[in-house]
Amino acid sequence: MRYILIFLLAFNSINLSNAQDVKDRLTIEEKSFTSASGQKVMAEVGSLEVPENRNNPNSKNISIHFIRLKSTNPNPKTPLIYLEGGPGSSATWQAGNKHYLEKWLPYLELNDVILLDQRGTGAGTERVLYIWRKNIPENIFSDPEVTKQHFESVGNEALVDFKKREVDLNGYTTVENAKDIDALRKALGYEKISLLGFSYGTHLGQAYIRYYDKYVQNAILVGVEGPNHTFKLPLAMDIQFQKIALLAKEDTNVSREVPDLIALYKRVCQKLDKKPITVEVISPLTNSPMKVKVSSYGLNLMLRFDIGDASDIPVFPRLLYSIDQGDYSMLQWFVQKRIRVVFGVHGMSATMDAASGASSDRIDRIKKENEKSMFKNIANFSMGTFWPAPDLGEEFRAPLSSNTRTLFMSGTLDFNTPPHQAEEVRWGFSNSNHIIVKGAGHEQILTHPEAEKTIIRFLKGENVDDVALFYPRLQFIPIKGDTGELWHPSMGERSK
Repeated sequence: MRYILIFLLAFNSINLSNAQDVKDRLTIEEKSFTSASGQKVMAEVGSLEVPENRNNPNSKNISIHFIRLKSTNPNPKTPLIYLEGGPGSSATWQAGNKHYLEKWLPYLELNDVILLDQRGTGAGTERVLYIWRKNIPENIFSDPEVTKQHFESVGNEALVDFKKREVDLNGYTTVENAKDIDALRKALGYEKISLLGFSYGTHLGQAYIRYYDKYVQNAILVGVEGPNHTFKLPLAMDIQFQKIALLAKEDTNVSREVPDLIALYKRVCQKLDKKPITVEVISPLTNSPMKVKVSSYGLNLMLRFDIGDASDIPVFPRLLYSIDQGDYSMLQWFVQKRIRVVFGVHGMSATMDAASGASSDRIDRIKKENEKSMFKNIANFSMGTFWPAPDLGEEFRAPLSSNTRTLFMSGTLDFNTPPHQAEEVRWGFSNSNHIIVKGAGHEQILTHPEAEKTIIRFLKGENVDDVALFYPRLQFIPIKGDTGELWHPSMGERSK
């Protein structure tokens, strides 16, 4: 008994020492922010030092930045940590944006909210960012082989730069990300936390649940990317486009001029392949004009980036019709919107995705679907397979079983994270709900007017099985002529 007691005392001493060590690496500064309605929000702006790679005993330390928005509730419930998507997107900027801060006010009536910048994002982005300062090939969006060679050149130079700066890319994985969350939980003295994850944030949230589920009170996963969903299924993009075509056929704004959207798409692709067109855009690096050739490959890339966003889907028929008529101004807008993707590499984003990877079965399925897809090799547009990253393995990608109280949310027009992915993950969650928002794309799930109220009800412990969320039926922008109140920024300045 004596030896057991000595062991327990020693064990507790080690735990207290570890907890103190974590707090010693924590820096916090009191600050306040003001919302759009003028409400003052008390907050703590902080950073936590963590190893860049916990598997390397000689690892350098990096800082994880966060902002803790203080609850107005005298007896706050379990604090909520927000996990942004990407991977590669920051969250702390929302505190300084009056309109985004306004959206967090209802949550603060219930609990603290921690806006977390994951490793390699926010103030930590510069460490893992490489900018390409040489010329961009003019046919970057017309020849897939040129695109591949360009990204390999960018990637190879980035790796040389990272090595010179002693960046340990092996530390930029979802598992290390999850360990950061738990280190922050300990440093802030929380016994339990709730998670609100969006897109990649759901992938990270599930990893945290896999390894630290006993510390999770509630989880809200919006736009679900499961452990084995990082690489997209090509035919999912085909189905999404076919669904858009069916919706367009029922809309007289489209069907009078374009009775068959898929036939129009194929005709446009043939024209672009026969003679790629050239558009002029402004370089985000030099702010000077640059010319870019676009074939069907480039058009498919533009569609890939936005085919899951319900704010862009309504203009797709007009975009294709305008190209068919020889007007490339709308296509130019989309190329300008996305041209920055060829100007560098975000090491955190590339490594996170590559490390999560895909099972051999999913890779085989992707290869087979690529042979049938209209959008061959487009669904997984990225740095390519050459990017070095540690493989998190089949255990990481295995189905997850959990009793964590979880709310899944999906959108019927979301290509990026379609509802069936949430259902696949949810199969292993014994205490869960799934709300499918009708008419929502990837970006419209969390912004639905009733989504916030539903999530807060869930965080209060209420049952939300009674909730049904939907948007009004999708209205397409007329193919030509006056569009009335319907508008999209690719159409130029809005008429007053």
